[in-house]
Amino acid sequence: MPEESRTERATPYRRRKLREEGHVAKSTDLVASLSLLVITVSLYLVGPQLYYSLLSIFYTAPTLSVTEHPTLLRFFVEKVSPYILSLMVLSTLTVILAHLGQFGVVFTLKPLRFRWERLNPVEGIKRLLSLTTLFELFKNTLKIGILLFTVYLFLRTEIYRLMESVLLPLHISILDVMGLTLKLFIILGTLAIIMASLDLLYRRWDYERKIRMTKQEVKEEYKQHEGNPMVKGAIRKRMRQLAKGRMIKEVPKATVVITNPTHVAVALRYDPSGGDRAPVVLAKGVGQIAERIINVAREYGVPIVRKEELARSLYRWAEVGEEIPPRFYRAVAEIIAFILWERRRAYHG
Repeated sequence: MPEESRTERATPYRRRKLREEGHVAKSTDLVASLSLLVITVSLYLVGPQLYYSLLSIFYTAPTLSVTEHPTLLRFFVEKVSPYILSLMVLSTLTVILAHLGQFGVVFTLKPLRFRWERLNPVEGIKRLLSLTTLFELFKNTLKIGILLFTVYLFLRTEIYRLMESVLLPLHISILDVMGLTLKLFIILGTLAIIMASLDLLYRRWDYERKIRMTKQEVKEEYKQHEGNPMVKGAIRKRMRQLAKGRMIKEVPKATVVITNPTHVAVALRYDPSGGDRAPVVLAKGVGQIAERIINVAREYGVPIVRKEELARSLYRWAEVGEEIPPRFYRAVAEIIAFILWERRRAYHG
């Protein structure tokens, strides 16, 4: 598909699908840089203690007999191994958190599956000539240049200190050189993180570019997952028809139908013995629906009262199956009271 035709941002479904397959925007450089910096800073802080612990072992080992070697091993486990284990745990946590910070939790084995297209030489050539490969070449060249220039500036500044350390006792000279080395790695790690952050921004931009969709793909996905608009329209129409049918069946239970006179009709029920706290709307409609409500009301002997303004207001503000709003209580109560009075008068003759 030509790149120019992919003008639409990826839909949430496409993003979720790609994520499930392990396709996310990530920078391995950022993970490596963070690991390097964290471990280097940790060694810079605890390096002297670790160094002197190892030094004491080297000085002590030649003087011990074979029977005393377990003591030396116990000393190593107690004094040195905690530093090594701490650095290993810290390195592992750094890698995990660096990945989580970029794309969250994603667990899938799909990227490990064998795919024949990976053996396609044409696709391999395309990858070699792609924008990503050119960016990688430029990035790595620039990174090496910046890091080498930084090393040059650092050595130029610290050269006299390195020369002076040669005159110090050996164990102090080694410690001094180690400190300078770790300091250099901290500077390099910081620069690497800055460059890796730029790499992450590029990765995210490139990821968004690659997952763009055509207008036709968006339409097809909408039809597939949201439903064909024509089908959905037909379903909604059928549901409205069913709802109207159920509504008309409720009209015989009404206490009164208020009309305007044939354009609007609202059927109300008020039955205190049945639990009604206020009149309830059983049905409402305009045009043909209103005519059906009125015809059913006549068929079952439901009183029909013409109140034009009230009928329009009830139709607008009252919902089917709910009580009428309080502002209509008085007007509706007068109508129902009159209907009940008429019924009692007719009953007593």
